[in-house]
Amino acid sequence: MKAPEEYKGKQRKPWVIPVIVVVIVVIGLGVYFGLVYHPPKKVKTIYFYTWWATDGKVALDKEYTAFETSHPGYVVKSELKPGAAGTEAIYAILADIKAGHPPDLFQSLFGPQVLSYIEDAPNGAKDFVNMTPIAKSTGLYSNAVTQVLMAGTFNGTMFSLPVDVHRCNELYFNPQVLIKYNLPFPDNLSELISDSRALESHGIYAWAVPGDDGGYDQTVLWGNIFLSVSQNTTMYDELNYGTLNLSNPKVLNVLNETNEIFQEFVSDGYPGESSQTWTQAVPKIISGKAGFEAVINSYCNYAYDFDNTTTYPNTAPYNNTSYIMSHDIKLMSMPFPGTSRYYIILDDSIVVPAGPTQNEGLTFAEYFSSYSGQLVFTKWKAVTFYKT
Repeated sequence: MKAPEEYKGKQRKPWVIPVIVVVIVVIGLGVYFGLVYHPPKKVKTIYFYTWWATDGKVALDKEYTAFETSHPGYVVKSELKPGAAGTEAIYAILADIKAGHPPDLFQSLFGPQVLSYIEDAPNGAKDFVNMTPIAKSTGLYSNAVTQVLMAGTFNGTMFSLPVDVHRCNELYFNPQVLIKYNLPFPDNLSELISDSRALESHGIYAWAVPGDDGGYDQTVLWGNIFLSVSQNTTMYDELNYGTLNLSNPKVLNVLNETNEIFQEFVSDGYPGESSQTWTQAVPKIISGKAGFEAVINSYCNYAYDFDNTTTYPNTAPYNNTSYIMSHDIKLMSMPFPGTSRYYIILDDSIVVPAGPTQNEGLTFAEYFSSYSGQLVFTKWKAVTFYKT
């Protein structure tokens, strides 16, 4: 007969294996959750109010990807606002600020346009983050082109960070159209007027001035004519900053002449022009259905990315007739005639409103304006403002 202890041992054996299994499972789960499993981090979404929907969007998507890779806790999304160069966006953004719901950050032209926000915001400069300390701490004042920064600095204060540089006051045309009708490439305003009239007489729409950009195209063309007529860069700057003396007889004469030429250029638009944007007008120039279009040099980016067309400068050897025809050049650019090669430096920039999400906005704005951010963005759009 076996001892009672032996019977007890046999009764306990069936429980031993389950207990061991449970212990192993618990330990395994502990190791998994402690060392292997990482719960998803909370991602913050930054909303960027922008008008970039075509050529700018290509570069912006690249910028988002680069930022999100270097800042894994963030995702950036565009909140598109209509109108080129912020002509319509400014009203929507100011309405949000006045309602107490400022965006995380938004796009603005560096310079006078930023001042427009400050002057109309309920609390003026207090409604926006002062970017001067950030620009200094990130080395922007040391490494960027001084003239670019000065264009957006007011009494020593910068309210936005630049993200690219464009050249304004440019004219675009298909050189083959002018060659076909034996017309000169316009060197001055008189020749431009003469070419425009000649094209109209041949049944060609002389100008593409689309009407669905919130007045952007009209403003650009009118401003170019004003600079060409006035031959006065100081007067042109005063116009842009709203300090032009309208009681000065000389100024009034320039304004009247500018208006007359402008009205002549826009008097005979092509069908559907009023409902198109500047990008939709690009094919009209390339195809020769319209003669001229006055835009900034982002035109080159769009023509290349979306219309597979390279823009050539109106300089030797490209402006030679045989070269143009043999290389089938359909798009050429030049300084707007009569402007004596004076032009505006246009910078897109980022503004961060003061508010509960300003830290998120600043995180993206700092990266965008940094040298690393510029390497990504300006590979696809415009040029950088950094010296090297």
